[in-house]
Amino acid sequence: MPSNQINLEKALGSPGRIRILVEMARNPRSISAYKLRRLTGLRGEDVKKHLQILVESGIVKELKIDHQQMYILNQENPVVDALINLFKLSGYI
Repeated sequence: MPSNQINLEKALGSPGRIRILVEMARNPRSISAYKLRRLTGLRGEDVKKHLQILVESGIVKELKIDHQQMYILNQENPVVDALINLFKLSGYI
């Protein structure tokens, strides 16, 4: 199995990560882990673990803005466009 397929399965294999991705698709600008925690209802430590996996998969980019870690969907990754379209078709966004 190709490593990018394994990464995608890991990235999308959690309801928590899907909730984070949906919120990120709804908020196309960079977003903090704290705001994602508020929007998803997930615990802070879970949000950070999920974001780490999403960054490692290449679906999310991590940025530093004014000494704060922010996150944004990686528009350079073609999977992101497919996910956004899937979320739209499914009525999530």
